[in-house]
Amino acid sequence: VCKAGRLLGQNVPDLIKPFAVREEDRLWRSEFWGKWFTSAALGCRYEADPELRRILDQAASGLVATQTPDGAITTYKPAAEFSNWDTWGRKYTLLGLLAYGDLTGDPNTLAAARRHADRVLAHFSTHGIQTNGWWTGMAASSILEPMVLLYRRTGDRRYLEFAKSIVRSWTEPGGPDLLRKALAGTAVFRMFPGPDPKQPGYMSGGASKAYEMMSCFEGLVELYRVTGEPSYLQAARNVFGNIRDTEITILGSGSSWERWCNGRSRQTQAVPEWMETCVTVTWLKFAGQLLRATGDPQYADQMERSAYNPLLAAQKADGTWWCHYNPLLGQREPAPEHCAMHQNCCVANGPRGLLLLPMFAQMRGKAGPVINFYEPGTCRLLSPSGMSIDLKIQGDYPRSGDVAITVRPAVPEEFEVSLRIPDWSRATRLEVNGRKIPAGEPGTYARIRRTWKAGDRIRLKLDFAARVETDPAGSGYTAILRGPLVFALDRRLTPPADGVARLLPKTGGTIDARLVKTGSPDFRVVLEVPVTVGRKRSTLRMCDYASAGRTWSTNSTLRVWLPPTLDLQHPFEAQDRVPK
Repeated sequence: VCKAGRLLGQNVPDLIKPFAVREEDRLWRSEFWGKWFTSAALGCRYEADPELRRILDQAASGLVATQTPDGAITTYKPAAEFSNWDTWGRKYTLLGLLAYGDLTGDPNTLAAARRHADRVLAHFSTHGIQTNGWWTGMAASSILEPMVLLYRRTGDRRYLEFAKSIVRSWTEPGGPDLLRKALAGTAVFRMFPGPDPKQPGYMSGGASKAYEMMSCFEGLVELYRVTGEPSYLQAARNVFGNIRDTEITILGSGSSWERWCNGRSRQTQAVPEWMETCVTVTWLKFAGQLLRATGDPQYADQMERSAYNPLLAAQKADGTWWCHYNPLLGQREPAPEHCAMHQNCCVANGPRGLLLLPMFAQMRGKAGPVINFYEPGTCRLLSPSGMSIDLKIQGDYPRSGDVAITVRPAVPEEFEVSLRIPDWSRATRLEVNGRKIPAGEPGTYARIRRTWKAGDRIRLKLDFAARVETDPAGSGYTAILRGPLVFALDRRLTPPADGVARLLPKTGGTIDARLVKTGSPDFRVVLEVPVTVGRKRSTLRMCDYASAGRTWSTNSTLRVWLPPTLDLQHPFEAQDRVPK
């Protein structure tokens, strides 16, 4: 759906035209080509498609044709170069050119990328990047990531030295001081001035811009990979942990008005413009960077929750458009068009998150294959000795926690297969060729070392008991989860009715919810959740969050957090007062 709707469906000349006419002096048209292109390149790596490759070839050559003699590829007027969002946009252009070079090995594109980067280096040899553009220099500073990648592709130390200088500049006057603040454990929503009630609307949100901040820390992880400087990795891990603990909601995303806002403790409040899709995608990408750098499964846990809930929810059913924000109560709405184009930052960015997931589903570890996600499919990895291993994953995940994995090494070989045991699976069962073995603790990898032969079979049974999670702020509100999925009321499943409903949880935080079929393709997973209405037992039907609000209209208004007593006459209205 995403491939047909956004990758193949994109009008590529519309993305290139702003680079040819260069009429811009304040907006962000320059990011759209790079976001779409990196998504499409990931799609091509995942599944060879001649038509998509043809479109990518044209998109790359068309963009490079706009490059000026001084190396610039930009949508900005010459007199406005490097103002506002220009450096941010150049980051995305550089990421796209590098992605095409990685995909094709084309030396001309790499040469164009170098000329493009050299223009950036020339400008910032006499200008401070820490005060450039928007959000305390964070938007411009995020060019750190592709500069490190360019160094890795070329070996040219100028790009590495520039990357290091960006990090040093953060401590200079007017800079964001990200490294020091992260190492000191400063909460992300306190890193910059907070909300300003005197400012209207969007600008009232303060300066802790979530997307740009995480983009800088993604670059810091890349810099750690080439320098080995431990403080870079520690800073990134500190910030990730702080975001997880203070900002990420039950869905797996965060932000209000695209800023950090101490959101984990505000999930039942009427927070404006919850969980921008660009924030979701960048949180997922940040987690992926740290998963690669550390091998810690906590990052895969976060990626999975984000992917199945706010990321999938944001995509239109036909893949042609995306939502800008994701509510916990209310209705989902299509993203508005940006920059006088049929485009939007989240529409361009959402596919990057989806198409990044296959890279992390199964990974090659030093000791053998690492399986992070359990969607049905096949893949081929290399063993520690360099021989091929075919993996076939079968099941109905995430509707079911029963997963079968067939291992087919090219030759019998001793290696380790690591299986992520999700942090929510409290009672996991594991078998190899019908023999039970210890499954390991939640939030770890079960590591199975043996001499594997073609046809060996792993059986994994994850704990899919429905769970009740309480609001961290202590409001008494609760939410329902099952496996990696968060569930929500949807007006199509829960029309108004008489009475007041109370959940019937069991001790231990579970609830006897029943999986049901609706016969409708609009809902991926539907549960009947036990409640009392008056003195009678009854049920509430809830669907997975990604299916809730799917029509983007009032007829599928949704609700995630349930009050202690739910007024069934008004189930989608704020209920701060408990009905009598």
